[in-house]
Amino acid sequence: MEKSTFSPAVESTKDSLTFTKTLSSRFTNRTHNEQPHLRQPWRHSVSREGLTSSSHTTREFKPARQRQRLFAVGIWQWFITTTLCGLLAACLVVFGKIISMTVTQVKAFNALIVLLSILLGNNLTSSLREYALMLRWKMLASRYRSLQEFDLLMRCESLRKVMRLFWVTRTPGVAWFWLNRTQCLCALWLGVNILLQVLVALLGLTYNLNTSDVPTRKFGMISIANLRVIRDVWGAENPSFDAQLGSANLFGIQGQDYLFVNTTPPGQGNTPAYGTPGTATIYSNSNWTNMSYIFIDQSLHNSQLTFVTHRNITATATCNEMRVLDGGNGTSTFVTYLDENGEPTTLDVVRVGSGAMTYVGVLNSTCGPRCTEIMALQSADGDAIPTPSFFKCNSTLSTVSAIDQYLYHGQTADAFQMPDQQAKIIAGAIGWSGFNYTPGDLYQYTRYNTESWWSPDNPADVGMISRRIMEFGIEAVAAIDYNGPRRNVTGYYPTTAQVVSVQWRWSAAILGLIPLCQLLALICVIAKANSAIIRDDSFLSTARLLRPIVEKLGDRGCLLTGEEIADELDSMRVKYGWREPESQLMFRNEIEEDVVRHVDILEEDEGFGIQGAMPPGRYDGLESEVVSKTPHNRGRRSMSL
Repeated sequence: MEKSTFSPAVESTKDSLTFTKTLSSRFTNRTHNEQPHLRQPWRHSVSREGLTSSSHTTREFKPARQRQRLFAVGIWQWFITTTLCGLLAACLVVFGKIISMTVTQVKAFNALIVLLSILLGNNLTSSLREYALMLRWKMLASRYRSLQEFDLLMRCESLRKVMRLFWVTRTPGVAWFWLNRTQCLCALWLGVNILLQVLVALLGLTYNLNTSDVPTRKFGMISIANLRVIRDVWGAENPSFDAQLGSANLFGIQGQDYLFVNTTPPGQGNTPAYGTPGTATIYSNSNWTNMSYIFIDQSLHNSQLTFVTHRNITATATCNEMRVLDGGNGTSTFVTYLDENGEPTTLDVVRVGSGAMTYVGVLNSTCGPRCTEIMALQSADGDAIPTPSFFKCNSTLSTVSAIDQYLYHGQTADAFQMPDQQAKIIAGAIGWSGFNYTPGDLYQYTRYNTESWWSPDNPADVGMISRRIMEFGIEAVAAIDYNGPRRNVTGYYPTTAQVVSVQWRWSAAILGLIPLCQLLALICVIAKANSAIIRDDSFLSTARLLRPIVEKLGDRGCLLTGEEIADELDSMRVKYGWREPESQLMFRNEIEEDVVRHVDILEEDEGFGIQGAMPPGRYDGLESEVVSKTPHNRGRRSMSL
């Protein structure tokens, strides 16, 4: 039995020539209308005007036209890079303006940044790969090379092949740091690729997702002040009436260091304002005739997270000065004054001091359901306060307003409201001592140290006393909200949020450098590579170009690797160039005999004579092109590709 073998069918040279001539004549004899329906080549085309004959395989090479094509392709890639950099900058700007990002916004930001960064990196890699494919033809045409170098240059779009080429092309017997021209180009190209990829990576270091100073809101359980009872958090759960009086006075003292302003309260629009404990603020109208406090809701999970609500309460006070007839000298506890009806009235103030202010809270006040009567005696000291002053005042605390919008899941307003009894206690907080000096006494007395805010060292008037009483009461409310007992209700509570913090000095520099570096690389590559014919990078086109090399293997080596083929033909040194065609082997229609050149792979041992028929002119590899001297084809460069 004969042994069965498989090998591609190989025609003889004669048969090959016959087939070529037959096929050539077949295309030559076709009329214009009979030409095969082929898409017009976009890389190199031929001008039809004034031509006596033409073939669809004949092409013109014009450096200016090729330069425009390369620039058009490159500038489109550069435009994509610039657009992506602009989108990254816009993403940082838009999300950087959000002072409190929700979880959804954080995820959207991360997704957009990652997506745009990946697209930018891929576009840069694709662009640089295209630039390498452009530049390789100039390098292939620059000098004769071994097949291994030639093969590595053909695949120079791979950075791994560029590094391999850097090693293979080293000059034997020369110090490692002394680089030849090819090695310098390899190192430069690796540096450009690494630089652009590093810039994309460094962009992530120019911004951070930090915890925002302004939290966001979630729906759930929230902590609010318990206004239904006035007690210290360490006191009894159900304090007595007198204990609540004493606690009200203590809360007023606690709030005396809070901030007072006469501006519009924040957070009263659609966007809530946020704060933290210790930033309690009391708001007054322009002439300080009433003072308001805005309640703060607190997170159950983090007591440091609070936000200002719309719920508010207001304190007002009015005073009248009574004429002192007797007493009030700081030594006698009794003072006699003319009341509203002009009748002399004597009051035992109990706690007095020279120059000190004593406030007297009236337990059986009848001025209103949320009002308390308060009397104030400023005792004389014979110096800064030469005469005593006595005042009778009405202090009122309003109901808590703007509650309706906080009622969820059937909650009632009672959860947020301060009852009338607690309002009366707070209104008179400045005069409560928490106990009676005399059983059954309807007054409680509180003396304040001289030179304190509540006991000024100058003569008082009705405006001063009314403001002091209002301040003390509203401060007590603020202190209850910050330091008093709390209760849990359903509502929106603050929770931590994130914010994008961008270092624009570095972000802008990186986003500007990336398209700039790409544009410079494009200009340099086109300027250097345009003198060579830049071929299509398809496998068919490459196979047509490399035919002179692989034909030397004959019908052998179909499964050899590129390195094995280079080893098999290691005696060859080749470059990319042109030769005068052998007309009997050309599959084409000539335009002008003296301007048609055959692009091919040249062997070093062929000698310069192969190109010697070229008319005088500048040439180096593919830099030299022949210009037709005929009038109708002047300025045309033609190649059979």
